[in-house]
Amino acid sequence: MVSLARAAEQKGFESAWVAETRLTRDAITPVSAIALGTERLRVGTAIVNVYTRNPVLLALTFATLDELAPGRIVMGLGAGSPRVLAPQGVAFERPLTRLREYCDVIPRLIGGESVTYAGECVDLREAKIEDVLSHKGGVGARDAIPLYLAATGPRAVEYAGEVAAGVLLNVALPTAYVRERRRRLAAAAERARRDPSEIEVAMCIVVSPNDDPTRGRDAARRFLAVYLSLFPNVARETGLEPSVVQMLASAFGSGGVDAAAPLVGDDVVDLLTAAGSVEDCRRRLDEYRAAGVELPILVPVDGAMELAIEALG
Repeated sequence: MVSLARAAEQKGFESAWVAETRLTRDAITPVSAIALGTERLRVGTAIVNVYTRNPVLLALTFATLDELAPGRIVMGLGAGSPRVLAPQGVAFERPLTRLREYCDVIPRLIGGESVTYAGECVDLREAKIEDVLSHKGGVGARDAIPLYLAATGPRAVEYAGEVAAGVLLNVALPTAYVRERRRRLAAAAERARRDPSEIEVAMCIVVSPNDDPTRGRDAARRFLAVYLSLFPNVARETGLEPSVVQMLASAFGSGGVDAAAPLVGDDVVDLLTAAGSVEDCRRRLDEYRAAGVELPILVPVDGAMELAIEALG
């Protein structure tokens, strides 16, 4: 991961993002390694959830990361997924309330405040990040760490417009979705008396470049078969007919990705990903930019990481 981040930095990429979406790796260890192994990349989490770490630990974690790479760390938070939390015995309850309360207290903790807070999900009593080696007995005020919020549904997007430095839109969604969510984000920011142009709109975009455009689309097809089958909240936002999504989910449930992938048509691949030849991918990324994605976060399919770094920087 570090060597890939270094290659991306050399090719002109601006940032690198690490997800903690499934039970594969934690996000913090790779972020630390990438931050130490690169010189100018912003390094962010896209995302860590607000269930498996308490807000004080998250504040401590990101304050520590900021010491490793001052000014280059982005704190990407989100509610996460019931499919990831359930095996850990964590209930996916009141996700937006929990996210709001974390976002209320974490910036204050990072800023050096002593925080007392009685919420529905968060209960703090004079919690404060300390530095026992400081003669002041505390870290004092530090520069804010940019807060980016993962958002799929409309309420989460609106909340990001109220408080966040950036919004992280989900993967496998069309440009029409981007345009609608940008309007919603701007309206929420204006209600909160914020300048919408100060909120960076980022989006994870599946990229599947290949010297053979058919193979590129086929690889994207497999990704979509999994994602549309397992993440109904994303599938609902795609604009696809529910019957199509149900057909995919049924095929996936009975025969896995090999059964579901052939049912994903080229029209769906072109709607929800950047796939095909390198030029096909570039053209589709330009369409996402035109729709309002200021920071495309490339999510290469299996086997396409090196080509994506080499050709799409």
